[in-house]
Amino acid sequence: MKGLRYLFFTTVKNSIKELVKHPAKLVMVLFFVLLIGMMVVSSLAAPLPTNERRDPKELAAMVLVLYGYMFFLGSNNGFSSGASFYSMADVNLLFSCPISQKKILVYGLVRQLQTSLLLGFFLVFQYGWLYNTYGISIGAMLAILLGYGAVTFCSQLTAMTIYSFTSADEGRKRLIKYTMRGVYLVLIAAVAVPLLENTQDLLGSAVASATAPWVNFIPVFGWLTAAVTGVLAGNWILVAAGAGATVLFVLLMLVLVTRMHADFYEDVLKATEVSFSAITSKKEGQLRETVPKNVKTGPVGIGGGSGASAFYYKHKVENRRARVFLLDTTSLVFVGVILFFSFFMRDGGLVSVFAFATYMQIFSVSMGRWLRELTLPYVYLVPAGAFQKLLAICRETFLKICVEAVLVFLPAGLILQAKPLEIAACIFARIGFGVLFMAGNILIERILGTLTSKTLILFLYFLILVVLAAPGVVVGVIVGIFLSSTALAFAAMAVWNLAVSVLIFYLCRDILNYAELNNK
Repeated sequence: MKGLRYLFFTTVKNSIKELVKHPAKLVMVLFFVLLIGMMVVSSLAAPLPTNERRDPKELAAMVLVLYGYMFFLGSNNGFSSGASFYSMADVNLLFSCPISQKKILVYGLVRQLQTSLLLGFFLVFQYGWLYNTYGISIGAMLAILLGYGAVTFCSQLTAMTIYSFTSADEGRKRLIKYTMRGVYLVLIAAVAVPLLENTQDLLGSAVASATAPWVNFIPVFGWLTAAVTGVLAGNWILVAAGAGATVLFVLLMLVLVTRMHADFYEDVLKATEVSFSAITSKKEGQLRETVPKNVKTGPVGIGGGSGASAFYYKHKVENRRARVFLLDTTSLVFVGVILFFSFFMRDGGLVSVFAFATYMQIFSVSMGRWLRELTLPYVYLVPAGAFQKLLAICRETFLKICVEAVLVFLPAGLILQAKPLEIAACIFARIGFGVLFMAGNILIERILGTLTSKTLILFLYFLILVVLAAPGVVVGVIVGIFLSSTALAFAAMAVWNLAVSVLIFYLCRDILNYAELNNK
């Protein structure tokens, strides 16, 4: 056990030393710390009056949905590749040492708990509006963060248990998969059916249904939501019950993993190889899509296009294979999160929903298929003009941006009871921001494509997007104040963003002439 303690603390110490050796990482960490500090100070300096704050039960309902989604998403990995708490270095060093599997498993759990808490770090940036809207304390925000880390950790442990229990039996795998999904559908129905009894106040009915006492008995994410709710309400008995049940669940999963399956090493090795390949690909800039084990043969060929336009038809075929409805799963999740936010923040108005949707859009646009084309040699070899090829590979992303804008703000506008002109202007503004973010990605590739520091690139990416978007936001605010029109404010932002985007596209039109500009 001394060797494991040495390895863990040495890894932590080396991570801290990395900040000193790589100033870009240190600057980025300090920037985010400063940003969080400014956000907390500004929120505490100008809080909303107590009588204007919303019911904390709404926050509990949002926590339940977030935790439930993360637990389902993480545990569902157990039916494919499983989950791993180790790196390839851990596998090569630890499993060849005379150390018991149980001690190695405990070491992996501690490492995974640390990673889970880091994954929930983005929640800290939500403290500003959570404090102003619900009046939560910093301690309550910390409880939400800890609960997120715990539910992510438990989902990974559950995935590992499921994989160990079902990897050798396809029938057992199908049984557990459909049983788990059936249970989730029953839970969703149990929360949604009461809404039909009171259609006059859907928000109140949804909150009451999601915070009903029986929800606290749902394994893992219900228990952790109960613990967080106990912190918000000062009910420490509820906190102890939720946390205690979660600890017992973790112990049960550990017993199942260590005693019910003999091929623990083989399962860990396979899951670790999968995660290691994905991490290595991202570090090298090689964006890969998950390929299913069982591939069904459908229509073959790209169905049209020649020269540069062939990339657009290629992207259409890839979208047809990946989409669930009109969009792929990732885009549908983003749309669902934004609509969920608009439903709970109806009193905040269209502007607050648009600001949140724009924040989410930064991440969705950065995953476009045009970026994947830059990692392959074919786009540089096609005998067509560089600008023509650039527009062709961005065409699919542009159409996706337009579809997302309609799917987001048409129902969101109806939920917020906005005017038709405001909804149309909001859709136009979202398209403008989407094109601007895509142009910002292209500018980053044109200027910083040869850099190898991903941390520095990420930092400069956000900085450049702020610089590009800030003038349009200022213009929109000025137009909105002097003309007293939200629709014109959105339209002014859209016009600025589209104008700047066109200029960036034109200035970066030769990016595909030089493959050396892209260090992927």
